[in-house]
Amino acid sequence: MALRNEGKLLAASLTALKQVTDKNNSTIIESDEISRTHRERLEAAGFLEPIMQGWYAFAKPGGNRRVETAWGSAYWEFVSRYLEKRFGEGYWLNSVGSIRLHAENYSVPSQLMICVPGSINGQVPSRPKTLPGGATLYISGNSPVPSSIAIKSNLRLMSPEAAIANLPVGAWAHMPTDVVSVLGSIPGSNSLLRAILDGGMITRAGAAAGALRHIGRSADADRIISTISGLGHGIREEDPLSDQQNLPTFNSRKPLSAAGTRIKLLWSKMRDDVLAEFVEKPRRVTDIPRYLAEIDDRYVSDAYNSLSIEGYKVTAKLIEKVKSQNWKPETNASDFETHNALAAQGYWLAFNEVKKDVKNILEGADVSALLWDRHQEWFKAMFQPFVTIGQQEAHTLAGYRNGNVFIIGSDHVPYSPEAVLDGMDALFDCIAEEDDPRVKAVLGPYIFTFIHPYMDGNGRNARFLMNALLAEGGFPWTVIPVDRRTEYMACLEAASKHENIKPLAAFVAELVASPPPPRPKETAWSKRKENGREAATETNNEPSDDSSRPKFRIGVDAPAAVSEQAPSGRERWRIPLLQSPTEPSAPSCPTSTVVFE
Repeated sequence: MALRNEGKLLAASLTALKQVTDKNNSTIIESDEISRTHRERLEAAGFLEPIMQGWYAFAKPGGNRRVETAWGSAYWEFVSRYLEKRFGEGYWLNSVGSIRLHAENYSVPSQLMICVPGSINGQVPSRPKTLPGGATLYISGNSPVPSSIAIKSNLRLMSPEAAIANLPVGAWAHMPTDVVSVLGSIPGSNSLLRAILDGGMITRAGAAAGALRHIGRSADADRIISTISGLGHGIREEDPLSDQQNLPTFNSRKPLSAAGTRIKLLWSKMRDDVLAEFVEKPRRVTDIPRYLAEIDDRYVSDAYNSLSIEGYKVTAKLIEKVKSQNWKPETNASDFETHNALAAQGYWLAFNEVKKDVKNILEGADVSALLWDRHQEWFKAMFQPFVTIGQQEAHTLAGYRNGNVFIIGSDHVPYSPEAVLDGMDALFDCIAEEDDPRVKAVLGPYIFTFIHPYMDGNGRNARFLMNALLAEGGFPWTVIPVDRRTEYMACLEAASKHENIKPLAAFVAELVASPPPPRPKETAWSKRKENGREAATETNNEPSDDSSRPKFRIGVDAPAAVSEQAPSGRERWRIPLLQSPTEPSAPSCPTSTVVFE
């Protein structure tokens, strides 16, 4: 009886929490938005995690703590709500913070400076606010109001032009990718000149002119110099990007968005490093049927080592489960059984779509045009089984994501949904303009995951993209082994956080030259019987006959998932079929999905 009452009480608190998150369309909760009783009960159950005094983040109990392993999923949402509550419209991010967000850099900064026009509680400046992970918010008072304000991600920023005009010269060298992404997206020189003159930033105009000249926009640099000189001001041009090599040139008449510019910039900066690590030369495939047969031979190993994703949010169904004492994720994995079988079937369907495209590539199809047309078909095939049985709505298969997505344990925060299309356009432009298949096969899938265009399945689709691009160079279908997941993720993190692509390029090159990892020694189809149904036998890690393989491929006889603790301390799901034990379920929230990739 006591347990039943506890369930009812927790369900009531979850109902109150859902009302608040729905009303604000936010997963950040201010303490006065929910009663103390509900708040303490939810915090004790793990549904709320403290950020700072008076503020909480919605979380999923029983796994990774959101503010520790997915702080990026809460940070900017918290900053937005906190600043709106405290200052209303009377604040803006300084030039450094504004440029970061305009450049789609949503990683958590060690310090974020907020500007306000007056004093703060009589203090100028105020004391910094310390947040999880050691990040700080620093409020700078009596700040001059910028010439123009832009709204992005519910935050008030300096406009791109105002941010460039106000950027201290010393900051250019510390954030070159962000700055060039924004500068390269500004058309012409007129709007930048207005920001320089309106803000009285004459002394910083020389850095803007020098940077424009460095990225191939000499005409715009000359206009800035001549205009300011003509007004009687002295100006000394200097190049704040002098130590930056391999930067692409930009067209001032038809500039890309900052999101697209960032992708082209990363490709240009990383290309030579890929070739320095991936030294095996491309070759032409002459026996296409044999190549495709070898892909089939590697399917089981590939599928076993693939990743799966599962997300959570506060829903009416979750509330009812808690109320009836049926919500026991630590012991009851039945909700995952159907998911696992459908994911296995979807992987098989997508794999066959990719194999068709590989055949076309080997026969001489235009790689960029083909993959641009087809990569979303892979995604649709992967999740079609979920739609067929009603677990996922059909509209989720249409196009890219329309919500934010975050990666647990990573400092990288993917593109905002508004920037995804520009980023993907730029990615496939880079693939079209690149001559070397090795560069495409490393940078293509890396940038795909950097953007994270879907709510789910980004890792699996990126590896499909990798193998399609490897095929163009005559390299074999390559499997990323599950037992090297930590190394793989570290390589991706080095590229995303430090722009160091060398570890990932060396990792891929090594795997390309190695045999695929062995098939799993025990799978559902290796057992004689499972749940009263006949399963295929396994001899020397091979299916006993061809008829057994389709059963395995589409997820028949999928056993229940088993929750376990990974060596790193993170929760993961061990699924002994086609699912990899590398993509654990993770907390999500009403407006965002938090996933391992």
